[in-house]
Amino acid sequence: MATTTLGNKSTGSIIKLKENGTLVDFYVAKHDYESSLNGSGRTLVVRKDTYDDRVWDSGNVNAYASSDLDSWFNSTYKNMLDADIRSLIGTTKIRYTPGNGNNTVGTLERAIFALSLTELGQSHTYANTEGSALPIASTLRIAYRNGSATTQWTRSPRTYYASFAWWLNSGGGIDYGGNVSNDYCSNSSGSRPAFTLPSSLYVSDDGSVFQNTAPSTPASISVPSSIDGGSTITVSWGTSTDAEGNLEGYIVERQVDGGSWAQIYQGTATSTTNTVAFGTNTVAYRVKAYDAAGLESGWKTSSTVTVTNNRAPGAPGSLTVPAVVRGGSNLAISWTAASDSDGNLSGYELERQVDGGS
Repeated sequence: MATTTLGNKSTGSIIKLKENGTLVDFYVAKHDYESSLNGSGRTLVVRKDTYDDRVWDSGNVNAYASSDLDSWFNSTYKNMLDADIRSLIGTTKIRYTPGNGNNTVGTLERAIFALSLTELGQSHTYANTEGSALPIASTLRIAYRNGSATTQWTRSPRTYYASFAWWLNSGGGIDYGGNVSNDYCSNSSGSRPAFTLPSSLYVSDDGSVFQNTAPSTPASISVPSSIDGGSTITVSWGTSTDAEGNLEGYIVERQVDGGSWAQIYQGTATSTTNTVAFGTNTVAYRVKAYDAAGLESGWKTSSTVTVTNNRAPGAPGSLTVPAVVRGGSNLAISWTAASDSDGNLSGYELERQVDGGS
């Protein structure tokens, strides 16, 4: 059962995504990630643990866009994710330094990427500012795998030497000034994928993420087969189903004389009343369902019903009978003519009551 959207999850909370069919924990790291580049409505998620240790680049060149790490993220690792999640990742624009001697910060568009040194809340003279520190940078700085703190690569190259890239040690530090041989791109450190997802995705009670789907089209709609102008009728319809359990209600519209559709009802009931004005020639009705996320079903439309427009004639103005009647005799009864605004007066019916009976 859906409980909230991804956009409503607090930063630092955990969601679960499947890798090779197994649910894995991810941090909600930032809503509207790099909104100046990507617009609003995208949430950055970061794997809670590193996936494995691997080289940044086997050729020992710190050009991130052509690195082995970037290639692995966007091919082998991406294909581990469920197909529905892969389709929702799309691509995200990130701030990055090209590296290999080019130290001008630009943008790169990727589906999956490593975080920058800046995003992890660290800085150095030989590191460019790439984006801004994430709200949970202090949490993300220390990476884990199998319950133990470990190292992690960033996407940031060192700006003074084309063979070095920045990584964080198991304490979340940058260890600059230590054994520089550890900083070579051809050495291994933790791989930690990050990517964005639509903030409109739903998150279940257990943290698993899924895409909201529209409710089903109502199975039926029922209107009277005969409608008199000026009368009030009942329109009813069958219920819709919703896979996520967030069905919100129904919208009913009416079409008069083949014109445009106009809404006459919105709510949770499966019936409503509607008055058909005298003089209407035809009416038709349609209904659709909608859910809490604003997704709508298709329309279920009734047949078009021809409206009967006929007013009852007025009562005769007077009725005349003899004041005295003899038993066994015939008598003359007369009345004044009735009026009929529709001009289709057909006749009169005369009834008699004897001795107070029927």
